[in-house]
Amino acid sequence: MTAPAPSESAAAPSAASPVVQAVGLEKTFLLGTNAVPALRGVDLSVASGEWVAIMGPSGCGKTTLLGLLGLLDRPTAGTVLIDGVDAAQLSENQQADLRRDRLGFVFQFYSLVPMLTALENVAVPMQLAGRSTREAQERAQALLEQVGIGQRAGHLPSELSGGQQQRVAIARALANDPALVLLDEPTGDLDQASTRQTLDLLSELNGERGATLVMVTHDVKVARAASRVVHMLDGKILHEEARGEDGSFASAPGAGEGELPTVNR
Repeated sequence: MTAPAPSESAAAPSAASPVVQAVGLEKTFLLGTNAVPALRGVDLSVASGEWVAIMGPSGCGKTTLLGLLGLLDRPTAGTVLIDGVDAAQLSENQQADLRRDRLGFVFQFYSLVPMLTALENVAVPMQLAGRSTREAQERAQALLEQVGIGQRAGHLPSELSGGQQQRVAIARALANDPALVLLDEPTGDLDQASTRQTLDLLSELNGERGATLVMVTHDVKVARAASRVVHMLDGKILHEEARGEDGSFASAPGAGEGELPTVNR
């Protein structure tokens, strides 16, 4: 997919820059008078065309990290760079433009607008980016065809199965040709068949179309569909595994030794 030119508010990315980079990320939440650290100095770099899965037990900080990478929250300390642009140097409006133009989001429970059809849900981000209704709807139909649900374009979310709703959500995430798609438990609410179909779709988008994906999951089988698996515990990255040419996983260069046990939520 060809990414759109960045808005006037963001500098042009360097060809050598990762799509997204976290440097020394820390995030602390206040619960009453108690400071609760969620992230403790996380460093992560994702190159164009990678599919990275982030795993760990509940409360390890993986969803917090995904939110920071998606500019949905601000870190307590550290830096997030999108296409080489330091998000901390941008105003709220500039960050919103960057999210709209360069990032796509897929959520566990789809987050579709219930009173809009599948076609209209996919068209919304493009209309917000300034495309005409006709242009947005034509591309929305093409995207729904791409994810295998074009025949359901005129249906409301309540008329679609969970797997079909997630396909609509993936099409919506691709609407503005994002540099990066962030997925929060994209199969967490799906049955086995729909999970397989969703992973096949993501694999096609990544392998054949070069989409860059960062996915949070608690399911080791889902994580192993990615090209790199990052294991988190207590707000830190402890271990990474990378897929080899033979399809097996081994410790990534510079990662900790030994495979960590996987703990389901």
